[in-house]
Amino acid sequence: MFVLKHAFLNLRRPSWKSLVICIMLFLLTLGIIVTETIYTSARRFTSDYSQQFSTVATVIEPDLSNSTHEKKLTKEQYLKFGESKYVNSVKMMASIPISFNTLKPIEIPNPIQFQKLEIDELEKSFYQTAQATTNWFGLGPQDMVKELAESGMEISTGNLTLKMNECLLSSEFVQLNELKIGDSIQVTVTGNEKMAPQTLSIAGIYQPNKTAKIVGTSEFMESQRNDIFTNWETIHAVENFNQVGYNNVSYELKNQNDFDRFLKEMKTKGLPSEYQVMTNETNLKMLLSPVNGVGTLAGTILLGIFIFGNFGLALFSLRQFRQRQAEICVLRNLGITKKQLIKSRLLELLVVAGFNFGIALLVTNWIVQPIADWQLLNQKMLMGNVDQLFSNMPSGKNGTIKSIPMMLNKLSFFNTFGITSLFLMTIISIDSYQLFKFEPLEFLLERNVYE
Repeated sequence: MFVLKHAFLNLRRPSWKSLVICIMLFLLTLGIIVTETIYTSARRFTSDYSQQFSTVATVIEPDLSNSTHEKKLTKEQYLKFGESKYVNSVKMMASIPISFNTLKPIEIPNPIQFQKLEIDELEKSFYQTAQATTNWFGLGPQDMVKELAESGMEISTGNLTLKMNECLLSSEFVQLNELKIGDSIQVTVTGNEKMAPQTLSIAGIYQPNKTAKIVGTSEFMESQRNDIFTNWETIHAVENFNQVGYNNVSYELKNQNDFDRFLKEMKTKGLPSEYQVMTNETNLKMLLSPVNGVGTLAGTILLGIFIFGNFGLALFSLRQFRQRQAEICVLRNLGITKKQLIKSRLLELLVVAGFNFGIALLVTNWIVQPIADWQLLNQKMLMGNVDQLFSNMPSGKNGTIKSIPMMLNKLSFFNTFGITSLFLMTIISIDSYQLFKFEPLEFLLERNVYE
């Protein structure tokens, strides 16, 4: 009975010492809950996102520009590789850099201004070259729809199923050169100017999709509007395509763990040793790098709070015990045992810690999500905004990471509860050790000598 009375009497006593220990425990508990929630939520988000990420295996062709006998893989060979139980879908795209003979390309805005004249001239020359050169893509109807959609474009006029030597142009390019469907244009393959210009007929027009949300640099989007799209057969009919063209064939795998088995299967089906196959695992790591940065920072702060929090509580307990020696001396002379004093102190700390833990949980639910979003934004700024880096790359079913959902699960709760219990153990261990060492007679003699 004495233990309860003494513990609650200390709680009711208006003392700044009790207020300080209460504030310290609250701040430490709040910091532990917030950082633990962010840390575990970031790890859980990384794991879930990795499982949902569409793993894409891309075939990298060797350089055949100086080869006279090697040939690129055919469409049938690429499709044969895609006939696998590990493959979900296949995307085939061929490309050639071209330049216009008489047509005017859409100008690319210059985002950087230099002060030095020689750098200005170099930059001007670079942008003039970029404006004079564009890309000619060859795809199938379904792949063309995906490619335009990923670039924030859509077909506005014309037929998507292109015939031989038919092409799609952007609406801005058509308006700039006063063209219409049915007109013919001539393009020259870059690096092969001796070859006769290629004549293409305009069969359709694409334009920006106003409802699409594309995050990217404006100069890249502007340069995309110079691109020309044809079917796969038209671009492969270009003379010396093996030397000047490039095939970009990718396979979306059903499971990210199937890559090694799929690669082995491709080699058995005739994939030449000169060809390399790579996955978008690097893209996944780059996309998740801000999330991992948030988790690492939260884990570091969590460890710091645990170490320095215990150290601070130990020092404060030592100081507070010295100030309570007179009270302890009186209680011991009244016949109160050391065990009763320890139980009273433990009960007092449990009540304070339980109250602080509940308040900290409520405050955490209110502040943890804004803190996590703010840290995610800071990590993106430090890492160069990876959303812009991969905004125009095929990402399958995966969107940009705008927020990390914060959730205090059972594991986080028990971890937080355990760390808070360790704080209490630190305080009660210091108090118990000092109390068992405490002798009222020695305390009185020391005070008399000091006085």
